[in-house]
Amino acid sequence: MSDTIASVEAFIVVIPREVPYLGPLRKGEEINSRGYFIRRGNRSVYPATDTSVLVKVTTASGCVGWGESYAIVAPGAVAEIVTDLLGPLCIGRDPRDPVPLHEDLYDTMRVRGFVSGYFVDALAGLDIAVWDAAARLAGLPLCRMLGGQRHGKLAAYVSGLPKPTLAERVELALEWQGKGFGAVKFAAAVADEGEETEMAALRRALGPTMRIACDMHWKHTALAATRLIDRMHAHDL
Repeated sequence: MSDTIASVEAFIVVIPREVPYLGPLRKGEEINSRGYFIRRGNRSVYPATDTSVLVKVTTASGCVGWGESYAIVAPGAVAEIVTDLLGPLCIGRDPRDPVPLHEDLYDTMRVRGFVSGYFVDALAGLDIAVWDAAARLAGLPLCRMLGGQRHGKLAAYVSGLPKPTLAERVELALEWQGKGFGAVKFAAAVADEGEETEMAALRRALGPTMRIACDMHWKHTALAATRLIDRMHAHDL
């Protein structure tokens, strides 16, 4: 039985949050009229909300696949690329051929910049939606379509400790450890007393068995980052 993509839609999702991503604003950080602010720790822009773009692919038979794009900044740009460019190019294509479709769409922007940015963000959300539709049409879990299921469950880790002070971040990590989590990641962008100090404080509080990671958040040069990582290894990074 043949089936083709009949429509592609993009939906911007904005969810308010009490505390911005990575924690409260630091001195000199302000939310502008569009809802964005710059983290001084890594000079990068973030939204004050949880923001994303969902992509919906519907086939001629009525099968629906959903995807999500990492579109936390200017989500309208990602949604418009899906709506104006990528979506129309998908109409009539077979969703059960997600790899050729992805490659064809990727190739369309070879002369205009296609290795990163909004175009790739949009393509990623669409690609996930096509894979979802393909799996539903096949009547299989998506993991089977991608090569097979190797695990019955995967361990989760706590990503980020959104508190204003190091002491509070350590306390939050202890709370998560008490709930059964065996790994936690802190963020260099808001490690106000330095990553090495943050790492040492977490290790002292959490003990020797907790796995501790650091998201370096493109804050340092390559040389500075590797030297810092070497120092953090003293605390079993």
